[in-house]
Parts: sequence; structure tokens; C-alpha cells
Amino acid sequence: MKLLQEKFIKLKSRIYPWVRRFLNLSLYWKVGFIIGSCFFINLFIALYFYFLFYHVVNLQTKIPYNYELLTNKALTYLEKKNPSSNPYELKVNLEKILHELEGIKEKYPQISPQIEKIEKIVLQTPSYQYNPKTIKLLEKQFLELNKFFSNERDILENKIKKYKEISKYFQIILILTMLAFLIWGTWSFYYMVKKPLDSIVERLDFLTEEKEEAELKSLEACVLEYSAKDEIGKVINKVNEILTESNTIRLFKRTIENDESAEMVYERLGYYLQYMVGIDSFIIFEVSNSQNTMQAVYVSDPNLDYSSEIIVNPDKCRAKRTGQVVTSINIPNICKVFPFKTTKEHYCIPMMYGGKCIGVIGIYLPKEELLNESKFIEKKLKKAHAFIKETTPVIEAKRYAEALKEQTFRDALTGLYNRHFLEATLENLVAQILRRESILGILMCDLDYFKSINDKYGHDAGDIVLKETAKLLVSNVRKADLVVRFGGEEFLILLVDVKEGESVKVANKLRSIIETHEFRIPQGSVKRTISIGVSEFPIDTQAIWEAIKFADVALYKAKELGRNKVVRFKREFWTEENY
Repeated sequence: MKLLQEKFIKLKSRIYPWVRRFLNLSLYWKVGFIIGSCFFINLFIALYFYFLFYHVVNLQTKIPYNYELLTNKALTYLEKKNPSSNPYELKVNLEKILHELEGIKEKYPQISPQIEKIEKIVLQTPSYQYNPKTIKLLEKQFLELNKFFSNERDILENKIKKYKEISKYFQIILILTMLAFLIWGTWSFYYMVKKPLDSIVERLDFLTEEKEEAELKSLEACVLEYSAKDEIGKVINKVNEILTESNTIRLFKRTIENDESAEMVYERLGYYLQYMVGIDSFIIFEVSNSQNTMQAVYVSDPNLDYSSEIIVNPDKCRAKRTGQVVTSINIPNICKVFPFKTTKEHYCIPMMYGGKCIGVIGIYLPKEELLNESKFIEKKLKKAHAFIKETTPVIEAKRYAEALKEQTFRDALTGLYNRHFLEATLENLVAQILRRESILGILMCDLDYFKSINDKYGHDAGDIVLKETAKLLVSNVRKADLVVRFGGEEFLILLVDVKEGESVKVANKLRSIIETHEFRIPQGSVKRTISIGVSEFPIDTQAIWEAIKFADVALYKAKELGRNKVVRFKREFWTEENY
């Protein structure tokens, strides 16, 4: 058994390369081979049947029916005649039969002696000399001829019968052969054409259906398997390429739609362009909502440089200004501000949405690489376009959402966070403080005698003072700290991760800065002071809103003490049992 398996494996290893060569042939040759095989085999069978039919007909014509009948006729004449009968009539009838048997000696040389004997007796013996002995002799000769022709007829008829039996078997073989070729042709068409095309249609339907993320992540769900390298194989390879790219792009789009911010989307786009598409050098620029500035939000290579002109004046960027792809590959030196003109070419793709440019992707391509791999780079750029096309509306949506969020959480006058933002984020901030076991300093600030500015100089002047105060507060605390406009002229400052007692020092610094600052208004300049109440969480209380209330109580204590003061909350300031 093992020996048979080894032989089978060897036979398979010898046959398989030829099968593989056949499968890798062009579909034209494979279909032609199948049709040609059917044609030539059926032609061979048809020719064989024609030959068989021709042979049977030829044998049929060779059967000596007439000669056998003539000899039978002669024997009949001889049996009826006797010496008392008319011998002349017998002679005439026999001569007629001999006349009809003319040429038989050439056809059947073996019976020439019998024919010659009969001719000699009939032609040389006068009719009156026909005696019983002569008739007996003639009967003997004609009987031999009759037996000969009868044997010939039997032989030929047996041959014809044999050919007819063979033709029956060949009819069965013909039907089976035609059936086999029909099955083979159907099977070949199904596996070489129909099944692959059905699979292509099924996978193309995959593109039009909404899929869950788990299905999108499974590339096996859309990749077709087809080992032959014929035309169908080429089509399937192309479809697989399209499906894989489409699946990747759909998964990419689904992912960036769930990203939290536009910054995360830029990061993901940069990652895909660099590691999935294979573009090494590029910069993603974001155009501000006002269209007045640009900034680089993703740089693939720290060594890449760009012109500072387009940052302060985006219209210097031709791609941003025109909303069209700008490349030096086709038009050298088209960009006047491109910094790598001697070593690289650029390919700049604007991110257009609603007729407005929201960003530009500047791709830098080495000139040597363009010469050697132009088609490959063309494919890369095509993929990049696909990813950028899907990213653009998502980024615009994220930016719009962030702008709305900013409008909701920002004070329109000062640009500071408002109470809505404080209410939305305070819980998370407190959780971080407690987890780190640190201290949150709380400063409640109020400009002294602010109402007098509005009354004396007008609300425009009051707005200037508020905006200037906000700037002073923000610029003199850390970036990690939060400055919130809490009310009209009230500001709440949250100092993150401070040491115990440090909040008072920061408050005194801010009080001093405000006290010495001159606020420029249309009517001249004014000075104002600020009162600040200080509490610390969780030193003073475990409840954050209670801590804010304690800072507010300390602020009112500062006002009572004459304003322009910093007062640290003390327990005796609070007479209520609960907040």
C-alpha cells in the first residue's frame, strides 16, 4: 500500500506541472483546446462511421446474388430437361446464362475451370447430343458454381453482420464520448468561467453593502482564490486588489469617524499614508477656519522643512489657492516656495470641502525614485488620493463639532472657558486629583469697583478691561491650570497639582500684577485692583463644589477687609452646616 502511495505521489509530481502549465494558459487556448478536442474526436468518430458505412455498402455490392440466382436458374432448367424434351431450348437458355456470367472469371479466377468446362460443353455440344450423361455433367458443374456463390454470399453477409454489430458498439461509444465531452465542457466552463465570475459578482456586492467593523477587518471575507494565471485570473487579481483597497479604506473611514478629535484623525491619516500606502516624506497642513493661516499638523520626517511664508499667508500655497493638485513632476518649478527643488519633486493635494480648502498634503518624492519607479509611485499617489478623499469630510465634521463645542464651552468676550465647561469637566479633574493624591488650588477672583468703569466710561471700556484681565490671568498661570469666567467680573482659577499653601502665593502674584497694570481704553488708561478668595481641595473639604463655595466666601471676606486682598478660607468663615 505504501509503495502504491509513493508511486501515486511520483506520478502526481510528474503530471501536476503539465496540468499547471495548461491551467496557466490563456483562456483563449484552454477554450480552444476543449472545443478542438471535441471537434477532432467527433470528426474521427464520424470518419470511422463513414468508413464503416462505405465498407458495408461496398461489401453489399460484392455479394453475388445475381450469380447465385443464375446458377439456380440453370439447375432448374437442367432438372426439367430430359432426353425426350426439346434439347434446342435447353441449349439456348444455357447460352443466355453463360452470356450473363461473362466476366465472372476475372472477378472470381478460382472458378475459371468450372466456367470453361460449362462453356466447352454448352458451346461445342450440339443440342441433339444432349443426353443424360451431358446433363448430369452440366448439373455437377453448375452445382459447384452455386455452392461457391452461396459460400461467398455467406462470407460477405457474415462480414456485414459483424460490421453492423461493431457499429452498434460504436454508437454507444459515440454517445458516451459526446456525453463525456459535454460534461467536461460544462465542468470546464463552470470552474474556469462561471464560478469565478459569480465570485467576482458576489465580492462586488460586498462593496455595496454596509458591513460591521468585524467583517471589514476580515480580509478573507472579500479575497478571492484562483490559482490559474489566465484572463480570469488577471481579472480576479485586479478585483482582489480593488476589494482589499476598498475594504482598507472603509475600515479606515469607520475608524476615523469614531476618533475623538481632528488631531487624532490627522495622526491616523499620517500613519496610513506612511505605513499602509508607503509614502515616506510628506507634511499635512491645516488651514484655519478664517483661511488666514496654515499650520503643519503632521510631519512624517523631522528633517522635512517647509516655507514659513505659507504659514502666515496661505495664499502663497498654490494648491490651497487654486483648489487643484499642484506638482512639479509635470511642470518643473511651479511652486516658488518649495525648499527641495534640487533633490525632490512635490505633489500637493488640497483637501477640498464645500468649495473651501481645509488643508493641504504636501508629498515629497525623490527624483531618482521617480525615474526608476514611476508606475509604482503613480499607484501610491492614487491610494493617497483615496484616503484623503475619505478623510476630508470627517476632518471638516470634527472641526465643526469642535468649533460648536468651543462656542458652548468658551466665553464669547474673553475666550476663557465658561461655567458649562466647568460643569462638564470638573468631575474628571477631581477624579485625577484624588487618584494622584494631590491638591487642587481654587482662586475666586473679582475685579474691585468694576461697575464704576461701565458707569463712567461705558460698556465698551468695561469689555476691554475684562478681556485684558483674562489675558493677564491666563498668561501668569501654568498651561495645565484652568481659568474660567465664572460670572460678570468674577474669574475662577483652578491650580492643578499644587502644594499645600502654594495657592495663596499664586493669588498674591496675580493680585500684584493686576494692581500695577494699566488698562488702555479709548478714553485713556485706568487702573483696577482685584480681590481673591482661596481654598484648597481636598484640604478644606472632600466636596468640590463646597470647596468652590469656600473660595467664594473667602472672596467676600477680602471685600469686607477693604478689597485688593488675598484671603485664605478659614473654617470660622463658614457658619452653615451644609452647602
